[in-house]
Amino acid sequence: MRYLHPVTMKETFIASGTYIHYKEDEPTGSSEQWSIHELPDGAQFLRVDDDWRELDGSSILIEGWRSPESEGSHLERVDVAAFAPKESEIKKVRATYTVMGELLEVGRTIDEADREHVSIELPFCYALAPESLLFAGYEVSHLALNPGKDTPVVSYLPTFLNPSLAFRPTVFYQSAVFETEETLMLGKIAYTARRYGQTDPRTGATSTIWLDQHDILLQFRSADSQHRAILTNYSRKPTG
Repeated sequence: MRYLHPVTMKETFIASGTYIHYKEDEPTGSSEQWSIHELPDGAQFLRVDDDWRELDGSSILIEGWRSPESEGSHLERVDVAAFAPKESEIKKVRATYTVMGELLEVGRTIDEADREHVSIELPFCYALAPESLLFAGYEVSHLALNPGKDTPVVSYLPTFLNPSLAFRPTVFYQSAVFETEETLMLGKIAYTARRYGQTDPRTGATSTIWLDQHDILLQFRSADSQHRAILTNYSRKPTG
């Protein structure tokens, strides 16, 4: 697994895993490796290696900082290093997204250009959600607090096609509802999972997402059932 910053001696392992993507039940060749570590103050550091190099040469490294549980476990900073597909005019993007009160402060660098700084106002009851299945679990759990209601999601545009748009901050709406609790088999391991339906109000398409008790996404299925992702190599620090 690649990362922006190595794990330090002060961090304690919490969990790790790998998402494998499928299209029409065949592996796509892409994966998302991730890990979660806890800092001495109870905050969490989340690392994601979203690897599409076998498909088109692209990959995205994401790191997120979540506040301690006593302070709400809010995602307050996200760092991204994105490497474009082989044929793209853009080669790389470095971006930082930081919550500063009611604003999201964004720094963005395209290739060797000067760093651009912008800020956007954070909408009420928003979910900050980088484009990753790991963060999608926290997003769905947040959306379901207001079942079926359109809720703002703050993210970025994961595109390399246009320098003015590449990884710029964006706000869109999603909704989610809890459907049922069921046993989900991943390999030979049975998990007690909460199943949710997440709907994009722009299209009406509803994807299905399974979460464990820690809001970790266990499995994803697209609205058309053509795309799936399954968590593998899931490991957690023992509790109790």
